[in-house]
Formats: sequence, structure tokens, C-alpha cells
Amino acid sequence: MTTRRKRIDESDLRWSAAQRSMTELGAKGSTPIRLSAAPAAVGAPRWLRRAGLVALGTVGSLTFLLGVASIPLSGLLIRPRLKRMAQLKSRHLRELIHKLGIELEDVVIASFDGTRLCGWWMKAAETAPTIVVLHGVKKNRTDVLRAALGLRQAGFSVLVLDGRAHGSSEGRYVTYGFYETRDVESSLEWLIREKGARREAIGLAGESMGAAIALQVAARNPWISAVWADSPFASLERVTSEFLRRVTHMPGPVLSPVLWSAIQVANYRGKFDVRTVNPLSLAGEIKCPVHLVHGTADRLIATAHSENIFNALACQKELWIVEGASHARAIRYDKREYLRRITQFFQSKLSDSQERTLL
Repeated sequence: MTTRRKRIDESDLRWSAAQRSMTELGAKGSTPIRLSAAPAAVGAPRWLRRAGLVALGTVGSLTFLLGVASIPLSGLLIRPRLKRMAQLKSRHLRELIHKLGIELEDVVIASFDGTRLCGWWMKAAETAPTIVVLHGVKKNRTDVLRAALGLRQAGFSVLVLDGRAHGSSEGRYVTYGFYETRDVESSLEWLIREKGARREAIGLAGESMGAAIALQVAARNPWISAVWADSPFASLERVTSEFLRRVTHMPGPVLSPVLWSAIQVANYRGKFDVRTVNPLSLAGEIKCPVHLVHGTADRLIATAHSENIFNALACQKELWIVEGASHARAIRYDKREYLRRITQFFQSKLSDSQERTLL
């Protein structure tokens, strides 16, 4: 205490001396200089400043992590790892199909934006109805061959396509219907123009993403005669959220910003809007008969998606819930029953080649 008081006294003495010197200078005709005590430092308490720095650091870190996480997550959405293409080039597969008495014609169709879409054309009788079969995400045309060959053997002409950014088709990003609906529309125009398909006798069949695309195409084109939709999603944003919640185990408050960030990056990279890929919102616009299929053991797209779509449809509709079937596997779970139902559905809806009256 004595040392501290001594230092304070010395400081006061120096301050008094400085004041006297300045007063003397003023007395000699110079401009008087007045000194005042230095103001005390004003500011937040140290603990509060530290808390602010910690908060800023936390926000910055979270923003950085969101940015880092959103890039790979957006890639899972629009650039998923694709199935190997060995089957597409398999000579053995072609020989098996040939033994069934079915000829495969390799076709390349230019889409609306010039993207080259590759597929197989299986022609039946000249006046036979035509069905376009669409596969799911990460897959290719070989994955829907069971249904496609069954329909061809039942007397339908069949076009089975590799979607954009899948199989042998061109394209960099998958958009789940945003661009794919127009790809299918380009294919339908090609079928009518190049293969003589009758506009009033064309149906669509798809599984998973392909089913969602088929529903979106039917909503945009009321002249489509029938749609078979196996395990479709109701909304791309909804199914993406459910998928991320399942694989990351993130709680809602954490998942929401991650999902939002990933979707924004996907929108930017893919040049589309995830929110608009929504078969459920379009279901009421579909005019043709729709047959929905979904397995109760589907862990990728919940059965509720098909149930929601079914309830929103205002057209002729059927819903087949397959007990025990996993995602888009009803045809493998009970192939005979599946082929019986899909064949019967299209025979009943496409047999009448008269133009359907649109309400």
C-alpha cells in the first residue's frame, strides 16, 4: 500500500508541475493551454467482450461448416453415384432378350436442349399402344427391364430410356423432373414423329424417380392415356429432408439450416428449383387413370408419399400397397402378380384408341 500511494503522489506532483509550466507559458503571451485529466476508459466488461468474440467465432464456424457440408450434400442430390453400366453393354443380356423373341433397337433422342437420350425401342404390332418406361435415380434402363419386357410380351410397343445424367445418356445433373419432364415430352414427340406411335394410345410407367417424373409429365400433358407409378415421392424437398434426417440423425433445429443450405447449392449447380419438383401439388391436374404401387417395407420413400398422392388425385385411380416389399421391389417380391396387374391396367386403359374427352 505504501509503494502504491508513493507512486500516486509522484504522479500528482508531475501533473502539478506540468500545469505550472503551461500557465507560465500563457503568461508570456502564448496561447494558454489547458490540461484536463484523461478520461477513464469506457467499455463493456471484459467477460462480455470475450463472450461476444466467442459468439462471433461460433457463428463464423457454423457458417463455414454449413458451406462445407452443403456442397457434398447437394452432390448426393443432383450428382449421385450411378450404377455401373456393364449390363448396358452385356452381350449376354441381349441374347437373353433375343431368345424371348424381342428385338432391341438402340435409339438416340435429342431432347429439348440438345441433350442426347439413349434407350431401347421394342416395337410390337403396327397399331399397338406404346408405353414409355422410366427408371429410378442412380439406375439405368436395365433396372426396369422386367416390367418393360413383360409389357412387350403382352403386345405393347415399349420405349425404355436412360434418364439424363444416367446410363448412356448425356447430362451432368439430375433434377428429378424439372428438366426430365421435358426430356420425356421430347421422347413422346419423337415416338409420334419417327415411330408412328398413336398420340391417343400412349402410357407411362416408372419406378421411384421415374414414377415421380411420369406423374409430372401427365399433369403437363392431359392427352397421356394412363400412368403406372411405382414408389413415387410426393415432394423432392420432403423426401430429401427425410433422407438426410435418416442418414445424419440430426435433430430438426440443426437439420433445417443444413437442408436449406444444401438445397440452395443444388439449385445453383443444377440450375433448377427443388421446391417446384412436387408431384403432389400437381396431382389434381392429372386427367388420365393412375395406378400407384408402394411397398410397406420401403425405407427410402415412405408409403405415405403414394397415399398422399392418391388422395390428391381427382382422376380414375388405384393404389396397391404391397405388404413386405421394399423400395421399388414389388416386381421382385411377386413378379407374376406385378406383371398381371400392370398388363391388365394398360390393356384396360389403352385398348380404346378413341381420343379421350378432356374435362
